[in-house]
Amino acid sequence: MGAADFDGYYRNNGSFYGDKPSPFLVHYLEKYGVKGAGPGLDLGCGQGRNALYLASCGFSMCGVDESSEAVERLSAQAGERRLDVSAKVVDLANLEIEPRRYQVIVANTSLDHLDEASGQRLAQAMMDGLVPGGYLFVSVFMVNDPGCVVDGGQASETAAYVRHYYRPDELRQQFSSLALLAYQEEYALDVGHGLPHYHGIARLFGRNDQLRAA
Repeated sequence: MGAADFDGYYRNNGSFYGDKPSPFLVHYLEKYGVKGAGPGLDLGCGQGRNALYLASCGFSMCGVDESSEAVERLSAQAGERRLDVSAKVVDLANLEIEPRRYQVIVANTSLDHLDEASGQRLAQAMMDGLVPGGYLFVSVFMVNDPGCVVDGGQASETAAYVRHYYRPDELRQQFSSLALLAYQEEYALDVGHGLPHYHGIARLFGRNDQLRAA
C-alpha cells in the first residue's frame, strides 16, 4: 500500500485523525517549558494537526508527508488560519534533513511506516537536524500492537501501512544520543479514528544537549 491509498482515507473520511494535536506532545511542551520560536519539522504530518498546533505556538513549521491529499489539506488549513506552515510531498525513506536547523522535530507514528534500515537512517538524520537545545517528539507502534499479528483483531484500519513494529526499548536505544526527558510504552485504546481499536505504542521526548558547548 502506498501514498495513493492513504490519499483515499483522507479524501473519504474528512479530517481522518481529527484536528487536535497529540495530547502527549502538548503535555511535554508545556511540562518542559518549550517556547514557540524557530523552525520546526513535522515528519509524516498527515493533515497537519501537530504542525498547525506548533505553528500556533510560534514555530515556523514545515510539514512533509507522502500523501498529496494530506499536504493539500494542510496547506489550505494553514492559509485559512494564517499560520506559518509550509507543506510538501516527500518520500520519507529518502528525505534529507538539513543538519542543526530545527528547534523542534516531530515524527508521530512515521518511523514505523518505513523499513527498519530506512527508519534508522531517518532517526539519525532527525537527531542531526536539531539545533543545540532543540527538542524531538516521536511515537511508534510496537510488536504488541494488534496490527503486528496475522489475526489483527481490533487493529487499526491503516495497520497495513506499518512496515516495522518496534521491539521493547528499541525506540529509546534508537535516540540514545539525546537527553531523554520522557519515555513511555503502553497498550491503549484509540477512539480517535475509525472503530475503537487498540495500539501498542512507544513515545519519546528528548533534547539535543550534546552540542550546547560547540
